[in-house]
Amino acid sequence: MNEIVFKNVCKNYGNVEVIKDLNLTIPSGQRLVLLGPSGCGKSTTLRMIAGLESITSGDLFMGGERVNDLEPGDRNVAMVFQNYALYPHMTVGKNICFGMQISKVPKEEREKRLKEALEILGLEPFRDRLPRELSGGQRQRVALARAIVKRSPYFLLDEPLSNLDAQLRTTARAELVKIHEVYQPTFVYVTHDQVEAMTIGHQIALMNENVIQQMDTPDVIYNRPVNTFVGKFIGSPSMNIVTAWLDGGRIYLGETSAPVPEPWLEKLEGRTEVKFGLRPEHVQLSEKEGDFPCQVIYVENHGSRKCISFQVGKESYYMMTEADFETHDQMWLHINWRRAHFFDAQTQRNVGYPQW
Repeated sequence: MNEIVFKNVCKNYGNVEVIKDLNLTIPSGQRLVLLGPSGCGKSTTLRMIAGLESITSGDLFMGGERVNDLEPGDRNVAMVFQNYALYPHMTVGKNICFGMQISKVPKEEREKRLKEALEILGLEPFRDRLPRELSGGQRQRVALARAIVKRSPYFLLDEPLSNLDAQLRTTARAELVKIHEVYQPTFVYVTHDQVEAMTIGHQIALMNENVIQQMDTPDVIYNRPVNTFVGKFIGSPSMNIVTAWLDGGRIYLGETSAPVPEPWLEKLEGRTEVKFGLRPEHVQLSEKEGDFPCQVIYVENHGSRKCISFQVGKESYYMMTEADFETHDQMWLHINWRRAHFFDAQTQRNVGYPQW
């Protein structure tokens, strides 16, 4: 088994703590995405697995073996960096095979693995080209091929698609999933891009301020965020989260109010101030009288959908829709209570969800 386990791991640079008491288990053969903003500790976590960063305290186990003091070359990991790290004087084929030569893999086996990797990543026509003769996307595929041929039980990727354009990124995401399904390594992927995280990961570990805020499947993280940070980080545009007040079984957004369904009142446990969340794609506006009067203030065309900015009282909200709206339209907000989220005003933690 190729499970990776962090037990109470901390990482300090002098007096600065960059990883705080990390407890994390990555099951053998799973795809885990470490997601979060810059400086949250996700790349440091990946580099500790690779052995490129030392561990200040705690224990790291790989395949049941404690590896705190094991050299990077002895950990049998394959790593793909953001900057490709190709040898400029070597052809594509030689770049891919170089690591196997160092490891003394027999020539016949090297050729077999090379051919498979070139075929999977569509690189056969470029086998004899130098890196400078390739596009950015092709260079990235060479870096991936070099990792694939190593046949390591651990596949580590540090923002490998960040230098690619949008279309290439979509293609590359599909290739990465296909590669994993073929070889089934334990797969750890670092990114700040939530779309990559949602499409690639079996599980997402969302980090902020050097700790994991939530670790779960993409669906759970999207539908049931544990706090306001997770709610706003996942989704584009991000979740509408505003301060709201509760009184007499009603929720107040500004000066206007609407009744709160009984299942929610039981969850809210007598709170008077909360953070109320509603994702833009779950917002419903119409001319028919509803929960809150509002006014459209801006319409942004995204092609297949439109992003509508509107105001309830003094607060601005966003909605994603295929419907047509015009600036200054007077509308009504209809709350889909089954899609609503409530967070504690002090702790920012999710209060939970009712049983409907």
